Amino acid sequence: MKAPELQYQLRDAGSIGEVMTALSSRFQLTSEPEQSVRHTLHDSFDWRLFQAGLQLDEVQGQGRHELTLRKLDDGAACETIRLEGPVEGFYQAYPPGLLRDRLAAALQMRSLLPQVEVRCRERLLSVLDDERKTVVRVTLQEHAARPPGRGEYRPMAALVRLLPVRGYAKPLTQLGRFLADTLELQPQREPLIVLGLAAIDRQPLDYSSKLDIELQPRMPAGEVARQIHLTLLETLEANLPGTRADLDSEFLHDLRVAVRRTRSALSQISGVFPEAEVEAFKERFAWLGQLTGPSRDLDVYLLGFDEYRNSLPEPFRHDLEPLHAFLVRHQQAEHQAMVRKLNSPHFHRLIKEWRAFLQATPGAEPSLEQAAPLVGKPIAKLAGKRIHRTFGKVLKEGLAINPRSPPEALHGLRKRCKKLRYLLEFFQSLYPADQVKPLIKRLKGLLDNLGEFQDLEVQADKLREFAHQMVAEGEVPADTLLAMGMLVDGLLRRQQESRLAFAERFARFADAEQLATFEQLFGKAGKKRAESGGAA
Repeated sequence: MKAPELQYQLRDAGSIGEVMTALSSRFQLTSEPEQSVRHTLHDSFDWRLFQAGLQLDEVQGQGRHELTLRKLDDGAACETIRLEGPVEGFYQAYPPGLLRDRLAAALQMRSLLPQVEVRCRERLLSVLDDERKTVVRVTLQEHAARPPGRGEYRPMAALVRLLPVRGYAKPLTQLGRFLADTLELQPQREPLIVLGLAAIDRQPLDYSSKLDIELQPRMPAGEVARQIHLTLLETLEANLPGTRADLDSEFLHDLRVAVRRTRSALSQISGVFPEAEVEAFKERFAWLGQLTGPSRDLDVYLLGFDEYRNSLPEPFRHDLEPLHAFLVRHQQAEHQAMVRKLNSPHFHRLIKEWRAFLQATPGAEPSLEQAAPLVGKPIAKLAGKRIHRTFGKVLKEGLAINPRSPPEALHGLRKRCKKLRYLLEFFQSLYPADQVKPLIKRLKGLLDNLGEFQDLEVQADKLREFAHQMVAEGEVPADTLLAMGMLVDGLLRRQQESRLAFAERFARFADAEQLATFEQLFGKAGKKRAESGGAA
């Protein structure tokens, strides 16, 4: 088994010569000429590789243009491939192998983006034994970093890296001890992407679509509402460039989720803003949701196209290619129409006025208390009451559904469950994580079932609509229409299976343990704790 690489931080770049002199006095060395290479570290916008414990390193220089996928914990290379052109965004562009498999598992539908560029000047040394065989390789590295392709380089830590040679673990350990004990160098375990990002004042995981707002029970409800809305606005704005450029489908997805959460918060956290302002912004954010809907719908059909095709028997799969071309063409047209509206003065005015409203310091005049009576109430009391009431409505609506209930009953329950989920996510930091997170997880399971039931119905209806559109727009092969009909039949069968699974999913969500936890956290006992100023 190959030993892991070791890495040590130098005091500064000027001490590289001192290290070379010290190593030469103690070990037999050969040295190669200094080289300069450029590393560009890639990840998705939401750091999926980093979260999977991986680092994707593009190296250019000295006749090399390679892409290496490494483990973050020990720097070990999973696979290296040669590149003939720029790094491709999606995993499907890479040849079959471990690198592609790992990218596929981590990235899914997300595109790779350059995160930081690191310029590296390095000298490679070989440590020899008495038979002049190489037992350890050493690289002395001087780094500087910048945002990819722009700006001035900023200095980084200089490093000594010890690269193991198979079968020579002992010399590696001896050399590492020499650097640490004799030269007093500090081990540096951070991967290159972390060091490079730090040099440009960034860090991994600096974007997440998840709400992570730390609240205190006695915080005024108005202050909490503003904090929640500002966080959602930042998420919306962070996803605008990727949405406009159509880098991948998740930018628009996260933008739309931020809009839905904003609309839900305006409705669910009521009484903290003047009602006239709330109604005006609800209407304007509804417009934003509508203008982004058609493009997102077509994204979803394209993302699911392989599943559509693979659901058909092999002889019929090729017949769906005209449908794919239709979806691509219309997605591009809808995206262009959406971008025009996102670039419009109307949209920019909405974002500017919403931020100004959220950042304005509320006055203390009596008129505000009349217009927003709950603005100063402790958030723990308000949150528990809203969650408990919404959960009661979910329970009542869910228990009323039986095998004869119309689809609209399940659609209505889904909307109610979404409201409950958003409330739990908004206020989860007020409650013990080991209790509230399982509630959210069970609720997501129910929502998955309800969402699948509705989505399959919508998809079946939309495919029929697409068939009519394709006929109206020009000739379409009869075999394509027949294959689309087979898809519709399959979707409706799956919808029925989803409907049959609902009772079990709802029973799991509303079992005795769940009911007891909801009552403990948000019922009378939870209310007393909230009123005393303590989290549940």
